[in-house]
Amino acid sequence: MRVLQQLTAAEGLFKYQSGRVIALGRVMLVILFLIAIVLDRSEPERAVIETYVLLILYAAGAVTVAVATWRNWWLDARLAVPAHAADMAVFTAIVFSANGTTSPFFLFFVLPLLSAAIRWSWRETALTASALIVLYLIAGLLIAGTQSFEIERFVVRSGHLLILSLLLIWFGIHERATRLFFRVEDFESGLDEKQGSLAAALGLPMQIANAKGGALIIGQAGEEACDGFSICGGKQRAFSAEQPLVRYSEHSAFVYDAGNNRALARLPEGHFQFVSASSVLDLEQARELGLNEGIAAEVRTGTQQGWLVLWGIPDLSTDFIDLGRELGRAAGFILDRHALLAAIETGAAARTRLSLARDVHDSVVQFLAGTAFRIEAIKRAARSGSDVEGELEELKRLLLEEQGEVRGFVTALRRDRDVDLAEAVAELRALAERLGQQWSVVCRISANGEEASIPIRLHLDLQQLLREAVANAVRHGGADRIDVGLSIDDGRLRLSVADNGSGFTQSKDATEPWSLKERVERAHGSIRLVSSPGSTNVLISLPLAGAAA
Repeated sequence: MRVLQQLTAAEGLFKYQSGRVIALGRVMLVILFLIAIVLDRSEPERAVIETYVLLILYAAGAVTVAVATWRNWWLDARLAVPAHAADMAVFTAIVFSANGTTSPFFLFFVLPLLSAAIRWSWRETALTASALIVLYLIAGLLIAGTQSFEIERFVVRSGHLLILSLLLIWFGIHERATRLFFRVEDFESGLDEKQGSLAAALGLPMQIANAKGGALIIGQAGEEACDGFSICGGKQRAFSAEQPLVRYSEHSAFVYDAGNNRALARLPEGHFQFVSASSVLDLEQARELGLNEGIAAEVRTGTQQGWLVLWGIPDLSTDFIDLGRELGRAAGFILDRHALLAAIETGAAARTRLSLARDVHDSVVQFLAGTAFRIEAIKRAARSGSDVEGELEELKRLLLEEQGEVRGFVTALRRDRDVDLAEAVAELRALAERLGQQWSVVCRISANGEEASIPIRLHLDLQQLLREAVANAVRHGGADRIDVGLSIDDGRLRLSVADNGSGFTQSKDATEPWSLKERVERAHGSIRLVSSPGSTNVLISLPLAGAAA
């Protein structure tokens, strides 16, 4: 456990800290140089005193730079180029003061090359490699002809240096293009879905950067973002400002030090750019929010744009410029994700409302229409002096059955299991009997085909389709007989509703009833109307899987 804690602490010490790694590597290499030449008394071969003095001065300088830049990202960026030049010069001198082409310190050329590849871009790596090769060739020519000079080894090592340079240039090209500090997917499980979109989009970057405070200023694309949301000390608050906190900037991310009025950005080609904090931040507003030192990154979504600003980050470094860009993209991703989920939820709610409205229309409304039709018949019978008590009792029974039907419909909506075909046919036959009594028609159900299970949503659709089809046949066609066929084959449920109503010729505008067509299309099915004088047949095909399920 203790070893694991120590490894975790070490990881935190050098995470997003390429400057520290380079500075520490420089110190370790120069110390190794000193130890090596002290133990090997044959080294250095030339300029002994000068070599020792150079190494001691370089070691002192390396330690000083490491200490000075350990927690100072601004100084680290300022000293990057001078320290890089010193590395190249010192390592060249050391290699050729220790047996020249046979020097055991030849591979220490890797430090300047790797430093350029990590800190900047492939262009700087290529320039460093070119300079090192030229220095190596010049130094080789200067000592050519001496007793220790070996032309074969000199040529071989020049080739090694060239190949190593090409490999590190390739690394420099691809390292920045493929740099990935983190994946949003790794943190999705920690996102609280109950949080608001702004709180979630700000909370994740704060968690990754270990920031004590943060603000997300967002607005509509093309407009200045002045409205924001901040988290500091665990307290959340919304705020609005007259001026944008982050001024228009050509940089998508930068680190800032508001107290010393300085900021650092990185150009696309990898160069550092030093600017004043007042040129990219509204310092007065920054002081009100409690900003002192941190990072700012641009945030973009499909419809919004703004800035993510974090502060109170321990061990801030130049690496946080690139990290900031990814944090900004992560915040935009979370905002888009919440917007998409909200749209899906709104769409689902709208579809649910539409479905319920359609179900109420096809069940309760159609039953009430049938009841009104039945009451008119009872009124006519009463005016003719007929005994209507039996009719009223029958109507009362139908009302009670419809009450049970509505209750069963609500129960079915809560049911999450599929319905067997035999069970579905039995319920349809019971419904057909009630519809026949309600509309004073003969309604019969026939079924055949393979055994299958019907999704509950499709089962409810079948019942509503039957209600609507019977109502249309009686009200618009004057039918008194309706034959319903149900079959399943090839994963599709086929429903036919044939009546003996007035019908119409095919030359007439025979459009499918909108309520039937809408329900069928929602289930990804198809509907066809075949009619002639004296008969009408509605043919419906529905998939057992898919939207209906």
